[in-house]
Amino acid sequence: MTEERNTSTASDIIVSILCIIFLTPALSRACSVFSLSTERAVVYGQNLDWHTPFPGQVVVNKRGIGKMILPWKGSWPAPADSGVVTWVSRYGSVTFTCYGRDFIEGGMNEAGLMIDETNLTAIYPPDDARPGVSCPQWMQYQLDNFAGVDEVLEHIDDLRPDGEGWHYLIADSSGACAVVEYLSGQPTIYTGNDIEICALTNTTYGQALTHIPLDAAFGGEIDIAAGSDSYGRFVRMAALLRDYVPERDGSAYDYAFHILEEVSCDETLRSVVYDSGLRRVLWTSQDNTSVRWLDLRTLDLSGDTPTQVLDVEVGGAGDVSSLLGDYTVEGNRALVTAVLGTAIDDSTVIAELGRRGLTLDSALEMIAKHPTGYCLKAK
Repeated sequence: MTEERNTSTASDIIVSILCIIFLTPALSRACSVFSLSTERAVVYGQNLDWHTPFPGQVVVNKRGIGKMILPWKGSWPAPADSGVVTWVSRYGSVTFTCYGRDFIEGGMNEAGLMIDETNLTAIYPPDDARPGVSCPQWMQYQLDNFAGVDEVLEHIDDLRPDGEGWHYLIADSSGACAVVEYLSGQPTIYTGNDIEICALTNTTYGQALTHIPLDAAFGGEIDIAAGSDSYGRFVRMAALLRDYVPERDGSAYDYAFHILEEVSCDETLRSVVYDSGLRRVLWTSQDNTSVRWLDLRTLDLSGDTPTQVLDVEVGGAGDVSSLLGDYTVEGNRALVTAVLGTAIDDSTVIAELGRRGLTLDSALEMIAKHPTGYCLKAK
């Protein structure tokens, strides 16, 4: 056995996580995400845009692994005043992270569920009986547990997300799509007939939709799509999604990369495409434009084998599964320190850490050891 497994009761793993520190307020990023559904395929694309490059990893998460949340409030972990939520991952997944394992930017699981985020000012639910969970781990929870959009929405209130200012685009292999936004303390959900365009940028979904009929491509008088702001990118994706013709434009995932190129900028650090039919995750990065991929149908997602990772910049065009390495706390520590170490090295944060009985080094160490430091070993 090479991975910790959850084989006991919740009370067994209510460990001493009081006053653990995790992230500073989220890196402010401008991103674009969409899902394209056709009779032949459902693909999902995401651009990560940020003015300063930072490291990232691709993570191959295994099924059957015991997980637990870090209780959360605002930008900091919170005391575990009640039982800590635990689960065993039902599905393996491939995810992207700059924050460390289990704290993700987005990903797809082996059932074809896809989720990602873009920046948006958010007002999350007030404190209640549920412990808060950071938004990156909230997304990993969805991929660990659910196969489709309907399941995610059925369980939308299982956990109380808190922290990062994000909204979420969720899609699955059936072509179902949902937008989830926290605008006033409760989830605002668009799905079914409410989804006119399965895309998100950095304005509320309702506001973005009002700009569609104003654009020249949709009968209006303004060339909104020519802009690079949030509305421009949203309208441009809407037009490209509408105009896709497979016989002319090629495969859905090739066209997805075309859409991402059309809404990219000098600050686009990486572009990711999830093909739910092929269960294939493809990406390019700022310093490596080769299209690399991993296939969930051929990866070993058994919980009896180690979680695996790969630097997002590594590899040549094609399948890069042979380059995957086993996850280690040391590697996770290097990622967390590189991305977060400088970001939280200021007097205000140091003082906050001190009030929680931590130093910067001890905080980073706790982050680096999650989740393996809190999973149960098999008995």
